[in-house]
Amino acid sequence: MHTPYSDGASWHGEIAKDAIQAGLDFIVVTDHNIWVNGVEGYYTNNEQRVLLLVGEEVHNPRRQPQASHFLAYGANTELAQYAYDPQKLIDETTAAGGYGFLAHPFDPDAPLFNEGSLGWHNWEVDGYTGLEIWNYMSDFKGHLSNRFKALRVALNPKRYINGPQPATLDKWDELLKNGKRIAAIGNSDAHAFKYQIGPYSLVIFPYEFLFRAINTHILVGEELNGELIHDKSLVLEAIGNGNAWIGYDMAHSTKGFRFSGQSQSKGIMGDRIKMRSGATLQVKTPAKCNIRLLRNGVTVAECHDDSNLTHIPIEQGAYRVECKINYFGKKRGWIYSNPIYLE
Repeated sequence: MHTPYSDGASWHGEIAKDAIQAGLDFIVVTDHNIWVNGVEGYYTNNEQRVLLLVGEEVHNPRRQPQASHFLAYGANTELAQYAYDPQKLIDETTAAGGYGFLAHPFDPDAPLFNEGSLGWHNWEVDGYTGLEIWNYMSDFKGHLSNRFKALRVALNPKRYINGPQPATLDKWDELLKNGKRIAAIGNSDAHAFKYQIGPYSLVIFPYEFLFRAINTHILVGEELNGELIHDKSLVLEAIGNGNAWIGYDMAHSTKGFRFSGQSQSKGIMGDRIKMRSGATLQVKTPAKCNIRLLRNGVTVAECHDDSNLTHIPIEQGAYRVECKINYFGKKRGWIYSNPIYLE
């Protein structure tokens, strides 16, 4: 999400209030090509609070189109000076103790608004933490074929948001199949843009609305205690390690989702588990849905209209879960887990 330091509409305190209203525990603000210092911490509203962290979305503004956006979390330093060299940018992020994600790697054009694809073009790079597999605004952009359609989508977005770009999931699976450990995140990419469509002026989309949509849910080994340094470390490590899933909470809350594995040791999303004499993978969802378990991009087990799936794998590989749920008359993307790596 973004503030007026780049191309957003609201400042950090206002965004934090919207996040509290949406029931979020933490948010990460990533303005374009500027790391904003001094605003991290807990923001409160009566008895509720949210942890606001600051990263940066870096891209080369001299490049046309201005593609290959990179999300840096936890580096705690300005990184825009490395935008000219994506590999250098990744290396400097890692050296600073941060985690780096390729933002909206396959992004559709929006010619109606004179915006081309802002996807990732530099696939020769290495060493990044992961991919932003689901970006709300990228999903939205894919439907803007004409002014009438744009207005219809803006007024009824719940009928058009379907899931991550298929090309993004394909690329993720390709990387996993090749032995890469690639964590996944999902983001609202909130700006609260104001668009003029004919006689209509619309805010697309308010922060609070998007905070109720696509979120990254994390699993941490201990409770957040309200102390910035302690909690920031827990949150960022969970994101960087892939101890997380991406959920479309507007369709139905994804809290309570679990994907775990057991062999001689137990593990959760993002973990490596050694396969010795066998293993078991278990999926539990907070509502009935269609569940699909994939190994290196290939479906190995699935069930329909259920909330539990158990699978006994026989091969090593990266196993991840996709769930679809009925929402506004069709099955839509709901939950996308990070992988469990069976070795």
